[in-house]
Amino acid sequence: MTIADAPFDRLCHIIESHEREGTLRLPPEPRLAEAVGVTRARLRTLLKRAESDGLIWRHVGKGTFAGSRPIVSEDAARALSVSADDLFDARLLLESQLAAQAALHSTDRDIAAMYEVIDAMVRAGSFQEWKRLDARLHRLIAMATQNALLLMLHESLHVPIRVGIENRLEEVFDAPPVPRVSTNEEHRAIVDAIAGRNAPLAQQLMRDHIGSVRDQLFATA
Repeated sequence: MTIADAPFDRLCHIIESHEREGTLRLPPEPRLAEAVGVTRARLRTLLKRAESDGLIWRHVGKGTFAGSRPIVSEDAARALSVSADDLFDARLLLESQLAAQAALHSTDRDIAAMYEVIDAMVRAGSFQEWKRLDARLHRLIAMATQNALLLMLHESLHVPIRVGIENRLEEVFDAPPVPRVSTNEEHRAIVDAIAGRNAPLAQQLMRDHIGSVRDQLFATA
């Protein structure tokens, strides 16, 4: 974690503590800024980042809440119609292409952010923290394509993942540490390929990674 990321890390810990305690509404901005140790202007920037990562959601007139925005019934119904096979087929197709495009179009800043998240995943003390970082890494790869439409397509996978496989993810990756260790290594190899501007390798490594996750989730399910 860099010094610049320390305030965001403190904000994330506050958000996670609210989720654990079930008090999802975050404190008003003045109190939250004091707890994080930043100005209110800086806090707003951090909150925008947290919102883009799916860590919080906002309701005008009611406040800011920890966790993902509640899924509306219409979205949930559509997501329930998506099978796990369909979800992983879509991920294999889309995310492998995102990795290839990231290798071609990512900036040095994009790549540095990916490595910071990978290092944080290695240090993660809880499954919830690791899962949040995992989602952030995959989103960073999508963002590194510099293509807003591809990012939107990546975001469209979010609700089916939450509705369809989130519980299974916790069962598998929150039990022994081994799956998380191997997944961290897969992530690093993907980012190494992106940093090396090797689009075919990044594409193949992402396909292998998504296939590995699918096998771990359902081979013994």
